[in-house]
Amino acid sequence: MIYRLRGTLVEKDTEGVVIDVGGVGYRASASLATLRALPSLGEECVVHTRMVVREDAMLLFGFAGREERAAFDALTAVSKVGPKLALSILSSMSPQEISECVARGDIIKFASVPGLGKKTAERLVLELRGKSLAAFGPEQAVAAGDGGGGPYMEARDALTALGYRLEEAEKALNDVPPQDSVEKYIKEALRRIGSRR
Repeated sequence: MIYRLRGTLVEKDTEGVVIDVGGVGYRASASLATLRALPSLGEECVVHTRMVVREDAMLLFGFAGREERAAFDALTAVSKVGPKLALSILSSMSPQEISECVARGDIIKFASVPGLGKKTAERLVLELRGKSLAAFGPEQAVAAGDGGGGPYMEARDALTALGYRLEEAEKALNDVPPQDSVEKYIKEALRRIGSRR
């Protein structure tokens, strides 16, 4: 089992990287977050890896940090989520965001990931909710999920129904201190959106 690689980064493209370790080039698929975190070509790097052995292939996946690898492991443990879909999720969301979405039961955010449908998003939330996500998300993620659950998600859904993009609604709501009602969340978020325009 290949668990970690340290060597020279010799290739990097949208699909992954090639790392030269003692004259042997290892190809690893990687998320966009990992690709951004790695150094320039020709520099030394460390990539935490997960090897997936299938009947027809041996695949290597690389991650800039252990948290991302732990998130990959948790995601691929969910039925109907394979390594490629897990990488797509990690390209769209950080491990902390995944942890927060699970804590909030945020199916809409998961369903916004390319290639991830609503049913699989529901399955992700259901199967990951019972597991400890502390391995790949900071402890404050659960606290954020507790305060940002019901009213936060209802306010976000209301803002998207008004025509605001999901990212714009979340950015505004994340700037709002915890509120006790949906109406207060919406009012404060609209005030922040208005001040940005």
